[in-house]
Amino acid sequence: MRVIVNDANILIDLVELGLLQQFFGLPFEFQTTAPIMDELYDYQQAKLDPYIQSTSLVVVDFSEGDLNEINQINLRKPTLSPQDCSAFFQAGKVAGILVTGDNSLKKHARNNHVEAYGHLWVFDRMVECNVLSGMDATTALRNLTEVINPRLGIPKTECQRRYDTWSLL
Repeated sequence: MRVIVNDANILIDLVELGLLQQFFGLPFEFQTTAPIMDELYDYQQAKLDPYIQSTSLVVVDFSEGDLNEINQINLRKPTLSPQDCSAFFQAGKVAGILVTGDNSLKKHARNNHVEAYGHLWVFDRMVECNVLSGMDATTALRNLTEVINPRLGIPKTECQRRYDTWSLL
């Protein structure tokens, strides 16, 4: 089973949208890193805690050697945060899929042969796997782009294409 390594912004937005159950219902193994979890507010961590307790979401702690490698990545790419570098490192380490809304991180991952996707990919998988209806996906994506995170920068044409497709489901 493929591993998805989650960056903070994806987890935060899924908490705010109330879509954790649907997300963790996808046919993947889910990981994030301890530095990513440290970025979250207590209430966000509390929403994720049941998934951590059930091992639906594994929080990866790093060895000293791993932390040294993450620091080296950060030195080579200082525009990324140490937390971003931890997610990139983990995705590469497990040959996983990095899921992030950070375009700089996504580009860096792809340039370094790490598969990386954003919010639209997550929505597409939830609809494709029937854990979220087309109508609910449309409502959630509109809420995300108009209310929760309007500066996210998801292309309006890509959103509209999905609204049109999802309305047919």
